[in-house]
Amino acid sequence: MFKNYYLFSELLKEIQPAISGQKITSAFTYRKDEVVLELGNDQFILIGIAANEPYLLLKAAHNISQARYALFEKLYGQTIRNAGLLNFDKHLFIETESYRLEAIFFPPHNNVFLLSADRQILKAFKDKTEYPAKLPETQEKLDLRAIEASLLNDLIVKNPTLKVRGFLQNHFAALNKVMLNEILFRTQLDPERPLSELNEEQKERLITVLLKIKEELTAGKAYLYFDKNADLIRWISLIRLEQFQESYDFKEYDSINQALGVFYYEKRVRQEFEKLKALCKTALQKRLRFLNSSLERLKEHADLRKRKTEAELKGNLLLTFKNDIPPGAREVELANIFSERQEKIKIKLNPSKSVVENAQRYFNKFKNVQHNQQALQIKMDTYRREMEEIDQLLKQLEQIRTLQRLKSFSDRLREMKLIQDGSASNKKAAPENLKYVFNRLIVDGKWEVYIGRDGKTNDLLTFHFANKWDIWLHAQGVSGAHVIIRVPNRNQNPPAHIIEQAARIAAAHSKARTSSTVPVIYTQVRYVSRIRKAPPGTVKFQNEKVLFVTPMNLN
Repeated sequence: MFKNYYLFSELLKEIQPAISGQKITSAFTYRKDEVVLELGNDQFILIGIAANEPYLLLKAAHNISQARYALFEKLYGQTIRNAGLLNFDKHLFIETESYRLEAIFFPPHNNVFLLSADRQILKAFKDKTEYPAKLPETQEKLDLRAIEASLLNDLIVKNPTLKVRGFLQNHFAALNKVMLNEILFRTQLDPERPLSELNEEQKERLITVLLKIKEELTAGKAYLYFDKNADLIRWISLIRLEQFQESYDFKEYDSINQALGVFYYEKRVRQEFEKLKALCKTALQKRLRFLNSSLERLKEHADLRKRKTEAELKGNLLLTFKNDIPPGAREVELANIFSERQEKIKIKLNPSKSVVENAQRYFNKFKNVQHNQQALQIKMDTYRREMEEIDQLLKQLEQIRTLQRLKSFSDRLREMKLIQDGSASNKKAAPENLKYVFNRLIVDGKWEVYIGRDGKTNDLLTFHFANKWDIWLHAQGVSGAHVIIRVPNRNQNPPAHIIEQAARIAAAHSKARTSSTVPVIYTQVRYVSRIRKAPPGTVKFQNEKVLFVTPMNLN
């Protein structure tokens, strides 16, 4: 009902005494679709012309941090003489001694125009919008605020064939859907029933309800209706909406202007809430889709032993038929002589290599099948863990009801790099979110292994994130990433095979990653310290042990 003519009209009636006789000291805009008139009594008239959210408000003057853009300088120093609405139209006018300001709230003409005393257009807020060539004609329908019982009774008698709904729509101006439904709800009449079929009690009930609506429209009160399960304002009304009493809570205001101020503030909050929630949900769902598709691709390659057998078969077939394969071939189809069925097998070739070299390539493809199987399992476990975490975050998002909590939640997603919109908070990442700064792998289904990305994150990982009893690893004698095995409590020690796999990960994240064997040192974090004045990530250590490992191929 916030776009309703009666609401605008009664609001203007309420604020008229406060604005009449006041000087306009400035006019400006600082946000889209809004014009602000600053008055000499330290008040602002706010005029909003967005088609989906037209408004008129009187507010106390306040500091505005955003840039102001001056408008309608001719109005400065002018005194407001009169203000009103065109009959049954959302078309506001404010008259001064020399000018007339008109705000049109209906599309496609929604704009604010400055006119001279003889109605010549001098300036427009929006340049592309034209003043309507023809203003809407005055409606002959009745103003609900001016009806009397005798008039209503005469109308019912004179229109026997009209149905109840049609009677209300045809005779009363500015009757929107909410008001119409409220009248029907209160009367409990069949909207499709002709007036001639109403008995005297039903006619009296219809008249009584309409007179009650009249009384409420002119009472100077306003009602805000809230969702029962959330503090979200859904409706503002000049009349009690009994149709919503079961599904909404409401609050009564003695000032329409005050109620509208709350309504528009909460409406903006709700719009910001919904927009931010959609951003968070989209980011989480996008990450979940990526993880799911990545996991499915890994599952396709999960049976490495079977694939190793298939690759070795292709290598043996190439050697068996090497004299039958022409040089430079890209693909051949050979009979499987090792099978009773002798089925045909297609084999892709590198045309720049000989048949023997192609065969050797197939033999070497899954040479380290056990190590590759470990790496594959680690990546699958890592994806599954993050998918569980994303699912939990989606559930948490659905439980959030306030904008403040939602902003904190979105900051967390930014710290997790799930939202990257350039509006990251300047605040230091919360300890529980700091882990998302690093690469993470899940080893053996439960052990979290963290890997630094560069010198700065190496330093952050070792000296800010890690516990003193966590295990620190680094390739010996070469530059590389700091690697941490997260140990749940100080009395627990990771099994030897976990340390060995973490060492292989450390080797893979060092400059020795292409070596067949790499020495990797490990010790507790408590025995690692910075070197004074050295670049971030440069450390010294003690009580270390050394493992010789093969770098893990995580690709």
